[in-house]
Amino acid sequence: MGPWVVFDVDGTLIDVSESYDLAVKLTVEYFLRTFGVEREIKLEWIRKLRSKGTFGDDFKVSEAMILFSLAGDVDKLVEEFPAGEGIDWVRRKFGFEIFAGSIERVFNTFYLGEVYAGRLFDFPGLWRREKPLIKPGLLEELSERFKVGVVTGRNELELRLAEKILGFHFENAITREFGLKPEPSILWKLVKGEKGVYIGDTLNDELFIENYRKKYGDFSFFMVGRDIDDVSVFVKNLLEEEL
Repeated sequence: MGPWVVFDVDGTLIDVSESYDLAVKLTVEYFLRTFGVEREIKLEWIRKLRSKGTFGDDFKVSEAMILFSLAGDVDKLVEEFPAGEGIDWVRRKFGFEIFAGSIERVFNTFYLGEVYAGRLFDFPGLWRREKPLIKPGLLEELSERFKVGVVTGRNELELRLAEKILGFHFENAITREFGLKPEPSILWKLVKGEKGVYIGDTLNDELFIENYRKKYGDFSFFMVGRDIDDVSVFVKNLLEEEL
């Protein structure tokens, strides 16, 4: 068995542009209405903020967008947001934060829909809109040659939904219950110091591996959209050559 090939899920193995991004948009607009503000939130703002930040999960992305929206010029605030920062920077800037549990419940109502027991209202879960970014059968083929795993901000339920979409079960998985990126110890729990490669799609993923290298040793990193144009092609290349 070869070295590890570890994936992020969202934006790497699964197209979440019509699920998580839209759930953030609807969550932010929901909260703004509770504050008496009617405002449309652009998906491009969410995607840009997500790509620049180290938020760890979509609840924090939602909180940041709520605070930006209440403050005024969202486009300008997203543009000025320092790359590599996270929700703590946003909270310090505005001296305010929103109770995470309430954001989580609203977000999960939109994203999970009927599979979420704590939903606030009936809603067709946006997870059903997700599509695979990798061709069928490639993960199975990869697992015959390499140790395949995921480290994801999804919880166990959300990962199971992702596995339905991908048609593949990850025997080696670190979900949100174990901790959030960029904390490097969660990768150590999976690979125990063995060599490998991590494939992600954000600066937070890159910081995650940088932190791991500082504490535990070498691990390769490739970013979708920068180093990788097509995950299927990347995986096929891995199958043709050793890391």
